[in-house]
This record gives sequence, structure tokens and C-alpha cells, in this order.
Amino acid sequence: MNNYLENLDEKIKKYFKILSKEFPEFLNDYINTSEMQKQARISVSCGTIYSKMYNQMRYSSLDHSVAVALIIWNFTKDKKQTLSGLFHDIATPVFKHSIDFMNKDYEKQESTEELTTKIISESL
Repeated sequence: MNNYLENLDEKIKKYFKILSKEFPEFLNDYINTSEMQKQARISVSCGTIYSKMYNQMRYSSLDHSVAVALIIWNFTKDKKQTLSGLFHDIATPVFKHSIDFMNKDYEKQESTEELTTKIISESL
């Protein structure tokens, strides 16, 4: 099984160490699912990474989700809450929360929650 941390950019590894001194090994089982791996191909930059205007490091939706999980783990040491953080964007489309504006749901950002529930329940 692929170890997510081994393939990370060193800058992201350093950032993750700030968020949590430890990386809970149980996360790897969930990170390596196809549902989470598709997030590795989605940038959180909403397309600006393709512009010559910005000099950005590649930071994927998967990296963002792991970062959220690490923050939660750091403060709670609770597996369920940590996994909720990991999965929080699993149904968010490529251009991230712009769909919330299209669905007139930009304040609560709940328009993709039903799809999140479906993805999680189908993968368990």
C-alpha cells in the first residue's frame, strides 16, 4: 500500500508537522481509497496554478483534507472527528466551492453534503 507521506513535497511535510507533531497511521488506509486519491488530482487553487501570474506550490485537495484531519487529530485525538475532517471535501467538485455559489448555498456550503454522504456510505 502506498504511503502518502513518502511522496509529499518537503514543504508540505514541514507544514503538516506544524499542524500535528504526529501523523496517525490509520489515515493511510483511508487516504489510499480511490475516493480520496481522486482528490490528489484536484488543486485547491481553483485554476490559478495554471497561470504564469502566480508562483505556486502544488497543493491538492487531498493535501488540504489531510491538513484538516491533522489539525483535528492534534486537538482531539479522536478518530471519528479526524476522519470527518479528512472526508469533508470528498464531494467538492474541481473548482471547489464555486459550486456553492451556483447553488446559492455559499453561506452554509451544504449543497454537496448529500453527495458526500452517498460517497462515504458506498465506500464503506
